[in-house]
Amino acid sequence: MQAQATTWFPWKDAYSVQVPEIDEQHKRLVAIINRLQDAMLQGKGRAVIESVLSDLEDYTRTHFTFEEQLLARCGYPKFVAHEAQHRGFIAKLTQLRDEYRSGSITMSVQVMEFMRDWLTQHILLEDKAYSEHMTLAVTK
Repeated sequence: MQAQATTWFPWKDAYSVQVPEIDEQHKRLVAIINRLQDAMLQGKGRAVIESVLSDLEDYTRTHFTFEEQLLARCGYPKFVAHEAQHRGFIAKLTQLRDEYRSGSITMSVQVMEFMRDWLTQHILLEDKAYSEHMTLAVTK
């Protein structure tokens, strides 16, 4: 019997914000982080890791833009603070990508844990905070 592979960063129902489009986008971000982790652990070349890092940065921007448009439309009272957190994460991703490209850092467990932990905490604390507000606004 072959052992089943485990996912380093599994999606959990607890991450759901009850907005299907956002949940799907969050699942895609989780999948990209898992792809990056797999590439790193398998010793894939820099080109593969850089490609996945670019995918992560691009899709994170796409997701944040979508989420912010919904938050603005439904008048989320903590919108400015939420948007600032997004900008901070994008800046950190850009910094990590640039440092990786220059060779000043490697994709390490600490980098991967930072990305996983930031996304997990952001979903569980910040995104969950808008969940009820957004679902009420959407159903009105």
